[in-house]
Amino acid sequence: MEPLLVKHIVERAAVCFPQREIVARGANDTRFVYSYAAFYGRLQRAAHLLDRLGASRGQTVGVLGWNTHRHLELDYAAICKGAIYLGLNFRLDVEALVYTCNLAQVRVLAVDPELLPLAEALVAAGANTIGAFVLLGDDTELPRTALAPLHRYEELLAQAPPEYAFPDDIDENATVCVSFTGGTTGRPKGCPYSNRFLVLRALTRQSAQSLGPYRGDDVLLVIPPMFHAHAFNLPMDGMIAGAKLVLPGVHPDGHVVARLIADERVTRLMANPVLGKLVLAAAAERDHDLSSLRYVGFGGDIVPRDMAQRFLAMGVKLRCGGHGMAESLADHTAAFYEELAGPDPASAFARMLDENSGLPIVGAQVRIIREDGAAVAADGVETGEIQLKGWHVIAEYFRDAANTEALFTSDGWLRTGDVGVRFADSSIAFVGRTKDMIKSGGEWIPALTLEHALSEHPAVAEACVIGVPHPTYGERPLALVTARPNQSLDPAALRDHLAAQLPRWMLPECLLLDDIAKTTVGKFNKTLLRERYRGHYAP
Repeated sequence: MEPLLVKHIVERAAVCFPQREIVARGANDTRFVYSYAAFYGRLQRAAHLLDRLGASRGQTVGVLGWNTHRHLELDYAAICKGAIYLGLNFRLDVEALVYTCNLAQVRVLAVDPELLPLAEALVAAGANTIGAFVLLGDDTELPRTALAPLHRYEELLAQAPPEYAFPDDIDENATVCVSFTGGTTGRPKGCPYSNRFLVLRALTRQSAQSLGPYRGDDVLLVIPPMFHAHAFNLPMDGMIAGAKLVLPGVHPDGHVVARLIADERVTRLMANPVLGKLVLAAAAERDHDLSSLRYVGFGGDIVPRDMAQRFLAMGVKLRCGGHGMAESLADHTAAFYEELAGPDPASAFARMLDENSGLPIVGAQVRIIREDGAAVAADGVETGEIQLKGWHVIAEYFRDAANTEALFTSDGWLRTGDVGVRFADSSIAFVGRTKDMIKSGGEWIPALTLEHALSEHPAVAEACVIGVPHPTYGERPLALVTARPNQSLDPAALRDHLAAQLPRWMLPECLLLDDIAKTTVGKFNKTLLRERYRGHYAP
């Protein structure tokens, strides 16, 4: 029996849909466009390029870059040739990135020009397995840098032979892609994806009970970062159907996305709710035409009812709710309303939207387990830990025996650390997190990291960080701080103190207090504090 290989999907797309377009937004809002056939031609040259630089089968190709056509080429060239593709999350701190690079033993590192200083910082901080660097971009001259040897991607591509025989004898279960978690509860954890995993994930997502059905006349905007769960596998979803792909490039804000929807006549948008709000605001501000949208899916956070209604008013098919994570390559439960609707689909939609609930998609097994090991009652009330197993759920963490042992049960189920409930119709809702995490704009922020950083300020006596509702980002951190005796604190100075250690998107607003509420055992009473300050960011 033939193995399940990604190369079969990529090759088929080039043969069956040779003139279908891939559009990429470049620097200064330039537009790059080529066909599936041309993409596959450059893919073959890229595979030769990687061979030349020493990234052979089983070795890792790292990319520090936004969603561009060059990034897409290196991604699938590495996978099809049997190397390991690693999209590096440039939002992580340098220490975490060095850890991921060294664990994966990155052999070749490709870098967007604007991220070159970060690559330099990685090497200076101890990333020590990289044998060659490749500069992505349009520049014809190499910049001055300590990175060596540094090559221009386009120059190497032009020198490469035009055809490449992608191997057929790859073990379909061997790792060919790794996505690291955000590292918000310790070091990042690597999620290994095999050819079999990626192919099954792409095939199951064609179903109407997941993100499908896709159509050949769809225009798919690939918003999820390629470093995050392999862009949710969306390029492969599009290749199967022969859909036009649109890559948003560097810094895709609400206006960029709204303009791409209008200009490229995008039909399918998958994003987090924060981006949905930004797109609607941008469209209202500058009158971008969103009428081409046929399907909009949101994940990663609860979708506000008013935002859902605004998209529904456009006549789109709206999919939101359910539960997902990098370990299952995005969603493993989805709210396919028609299957639950019965005689009243509008009521089913409203219920699942409010509950943030969904059913397991095909290939995914989901259970919710109490602390005593028993399954929760299907009453929508009793809570337990969401646990996963299935075709497209990882069976271990990448080169990480400690987390594999800690987070997988003896019978092979992944312990997600997320809390959920089950309903009588077998739908499942995610209701909370076991760890003290704040999810802001689709990204995790660890309260403990902020608290530790604040406590290092010489004038801070106590620091407690909580997540409170925010009208744009869903949730934002709020730091409650008290001063040491005879010391004064300035909120702006505290933010500057944090900014020297942490990325700006993580920084909380700081609120100065005389005292911070505590429990009877002397711990911060975060339940009380979240309720007390839940309106802090209200408009």
